[in-house]
Amino acid sequence: MNVVPRKPSDVSPVEMTGTLFGSARPKQPEAPKGFRGWLARAEQRAIALPWARIGQGAAFVGLIVGGGALWQWRGVVGETVTAYVAETTGAVVERIVVSGAVYTGKDDLQTALGLKKGDSLVGFDASSARTRIEELPWVRLASVDRMLPDRVNVTIYEHVPLARLVADGQIFVINKDGERIVADTDNAFPGLPLLQGNGAAENAGELFAHLANWPQLLGQLREADWVGDRRWDLRFVSGVVVQLPEHTREFGAEQALPLLAKLEEARHVLTLNAGEVDLRLPDRVVLRLPEEVGATPVTNRTEGLKG
Repeated sequence: MNVVPRKPSDVSPVEMTGTLFGSARPKQPEAPKGFRGWLARAEQRAIALPWARIGQGAAFVGLIVGGGALWQWRGVVGETVTAYVAETTGAVVERIVVSGAVYTGKDDLQTALGLKKGDSLVGFDASSARTRIEELPWVRLASVDRMLPDRVNVTIYEHVPLARLVADGQIFVINKDGERIVADTDNAFPGLPLLQGNGAAENAGELFAHLANWPQLLGQLREADWVGDRRWDLRFVSGVVVQLPEHTREFGAEQALPLLAKLEEARHVLTLNAGEVDLRLPDRVVLRLPEEVGATPVTNRTEGLKG
């Protein structure tokens, strides 16, 4: 039998390689440029991945023919492209670095971030994560930064607890603006002064700004009552009560506190067990000893309040 050799041009690509996935694929149409071109090339690379990397579900969908099946296939390819890009670029979370978190719980923060070690950074929305973090009760401001290839930095600026406030039958932790941060249900902040009285929260910032100049007084402060919506009574750890003046143009807490500091240094008035120091008048100081005011031992004034 005579065999007539065929010309090279008569040989098909399948016959030359034995498979469409060989080294001599049919020429692909030129992909569009820009982002769509990148996506098309990424999809082609994903199709060429070993089936084991795509998964059995993807392989099954790839065998189905039809419009609905094609939509499912492209959805699987989209997920595969994300995983492929993350793997090839190394955009997988290896480290999450958090700074500034003192009172914010780790679990709450991770839930709000929506990211953990091993997750893909492809498609991660840092802005949405920041918004969720700022909704946590202790967080005042936050920033979330992706540090490619594999790190996320989270910086938190928390509210600074100033005092505890008795309100609505509960005790709340407040900041310098009088805003309620959290309810102190488990007495987690026993060292913070306790505030009472209508308007106490709104006026606390000014009082503590003045007390900050006299740390020897602030360190012994136990409670502060806002009286008559115009002035403060301060109760110290010894039980002594200091009556501060109503604020006027000439005289107020700002002038009375330096005088109290001098009295404490000279006469240790804050050690008077349940005594009173009346600073309401600008031209005199009235000291009342415990036997003069008929005081009883100091009790916990928060008893009976809801946790």
